[in-house]
Amino acid sequence: MTPRLSAPARSLGLKLILVGALAFLLWLPAMMIYALVWERSNRADTVQNEIYAQSGGRQLIAGPFLIAPAQIDTGRTDANGAPVIRRTSVIFTPQTLDIGGDVATERRQRSIYDATVYETTLTLSGRFAALTPPASADGAVTVFWEQASLAVKLGANENLKGLRERPALTVDTVVADDITFEPGLGAGVARGDGGGEWLARLPGLSAPFALAEKKDGFSFSLVMPLSGGGALNFAPVGENTRVELTSRWPHPGFQGAYSPDRRAIGADGFSAEWRIPYLARNLPRAFFSDGDLSILDHDKTFGVEFVSTDSPYQSVNRALKYALMFLGLVFLTFFLFEATMGGRAHPAQYILLGLTQVIFYLLVLALAEHIGFENAFAGTAGATVLLSGWYAATVFRSVLRGLIALFAFAGAYGLIYLLMKSEDYALLIGSVTAFGAIALTMAVTRNIDWYGARAEQQAGP
Repeated sequence: MTPRLSAPARSLGLKLILVGALAFLLWLPAMMIYALVWERSNRADTVQNEIYAQSGGRQLIAGPFLIAPAQIDTGRTDANGAPVIRRTSVIFTPQTLDIGGDVATERRQRSIYDATVYETTLTLSGRFAALTPPASADGAVTVFWEQASLAVKLGANENLKGLRERPALTVDTVVADDITFEPGLGAGVARGDGGGEWLARLPGLSAPFALAEKKDGFSFSLVMPLSGGGALNFAPVGENTRVELTSRWPHPGFQGAYSPDRRAIGADGFSAEWRIPYLARNLPRAFFSDGDLSILDHDKTFGVEFVSTDSPYQSVNRALKYALMFLGLVFLTFFLFEATMGGRAHPAQYILLGLTQVIFYLLVLALAEHIGFENAFAGTAGATVLLSGWYAATVFRSVLRGLIALFAFAGAYGLIYLLMKSEDYALLIGSVTAFGAIALTMAVTRNIDWYGARAEQQAGP
């Protein structure tokens, strides 16, 4: 005859299954909070970008370089007997380019959001070697040297807002007061002789710069007072490019195609230096262009991002990814009290306890936007742990069990904090915690008679 299950054994087995189901059901509203975090994060990004745009946006500097209209005589004639001439532009890049500047940062706030903006005075100096037009397989090349321009390409038109003052140009140690920069890259390039129309539409600034007397090369220095927000990036336009930046911002994020050759980061700021040689930049000394200058900066940009470390959204998102595991830990703690220490907890009490953990994430998010993540987490976690410990003492009618639950919940929230703050080790911490929780449960419940067979045997026939 098959032994019947005793009522307590059946109750514990069904309760464990029910606890697991409740943890999964309460995980769903936690995922709704995940969507709320995503929405608030997008709103913060939108406000930050608006603040950045007012200062000039994320600046991208590619230049200076020279643009000269040119034509290529193909040696062919059309149906009417007229010679076929190809109109184009020839781009000359500098032989050396040194960029330096000290970047002063400032935090600007709108409503509950803030963003990092900066001001700097960049000095772009170097030398153009002898200007030799590239050869063309289509025919003989004629360059209109008198219609050339000196140009600096920017990442977007909004970057022009960051030019607070007129750039100052020095050529061969002589201040070029007669040179005036204009928006677009086509200043001085005659329309119809090399496509000045498309150059004028590209983001940047340029000035007429006749090259008839400078074809043998010249040195230059361009001083640009500049503001922007979020990041400052460059393109290695020079055959040999060197960029050196300093700032009092203590949290730089070096990004792009090249890492700094030298960097120093401390509480009082950072300094960094990049050196990009000719072969590494993957850009010819001179080339033809008929409507596209993306070759100057495509997949080549590098620079620094002024990282904000007090944004709560990334930390809360990371913790929400493990919300199911922590709901399970809280419920498992209650279940182990039932299984090993006696006492009963109704499923409704599990639900109330679980909702407390779900609301915890919502409170952290809401408070962190106003008082900072650290203060929000400490206050919310402390309140949640105290409430959960008090509730456990009430449910099981034991102060001792309430204290044990309080310490267990405090440990769980300590793990949540580690997950929120640790990007590189979050997966490791979560995996080890899950394994440890299962191992502890197996050890504590190893002597439970789940089928009730021993109870039936002791009762006899």
